[in-house]
Amino acid sequence: MKNPHVPDDARDMDMLSEYLEHLRRSGKAQSTIDGRREILGRLDRDLPYGLGQTCTSELADWLFRDRWKLNTKFTYYEAMKDFYAWAADPADAWISADPAADLEAVRSVRGIARPCTDEQLREILARSREPFRSWAVIAAYQGFRCIEISRADRAHFTEQMVIVPRGKGGRPRAHDLDPYVWEVVRDLPAGPIARRQDDGERASAFYISSLAANYWRRTLGIPVSMHMLRHWMGVNIQRAYKNIRVTQAALGHASLQSTQIYTDATAEEQRAARSTLPRLA
Repeated sequence: MKNPHVPDDARDMDMLSEYLEHLRRSGKAQSTIDGRREILGRLDRDLPYGLGQTCTSELADWLFRDRWKLNTKFTYYEAMKDFYAWAADPADAWISADPAADLEAVRSVRGIARPCTDEQLREILARSREPFRSWAVIAAYQGFRCIEISRADRAHFTEQMVIVPRGKGGRPRAHDLDPYVWEVVRDLPAGPIARRQDDGERASAFYISSLAANYWRRTLGIPVSMHMLRHWMGVNIQRAYKNIRVTQAALGHASLQSTQIYTDATAEEQRAARSTLPRLA
């Protein structure tokens, strides 16, 4: 638990605020800035003496916990390395030395597609109440990420097309609109297509992701997340067209490396391929 008598708590918060402003001036996407704020805020709360008075061993104890997956640790590692390198920069040093400089490096691993099954999606569409059914349709049939659902307004949709004003990384794009998606957005009022249930204001990506997953898992007993619905679309498009460029465009990926996870052969395809081998034993 953080020591309540450390006098530099306010200075730590000033340092964090200035770092986030540095990211903004550097042109980082708002989603990146929000992610760093959340990670570093959690780190500040968990460290014995806060962000500004820590050491390498305390950072390592916090980072290398068994409960976190490797890619989660990689995300946290990247945030810590960037923050402390900035804070210790001699040009405007907030701290005298970089405690993350000697941390053992964390490497990310290539992800794999984790789509929901056809039956799970069928159950979600048949049993979900609003707004969860509409969010599911937009994720599964338009491939929208939660951040893109959060940023979308009714004005971005026509019967033929949808505009994504700011996708992942802040890049705009446009897609043909799936008829299923038009059915769920057509009669929505002006403004955000995803709203908070308590006050009607624009729902954040975290709100959409966490609320939908909790509803499907706890209320309907379906262990599915919003991103698994997007993966369902990617896997099915790649399987049907076997053209990674088509899948890349449909999902709005800037890099083919992100789309590569959808080209992995399924277990069924691998079994079918092995069945063609000559039986020589």
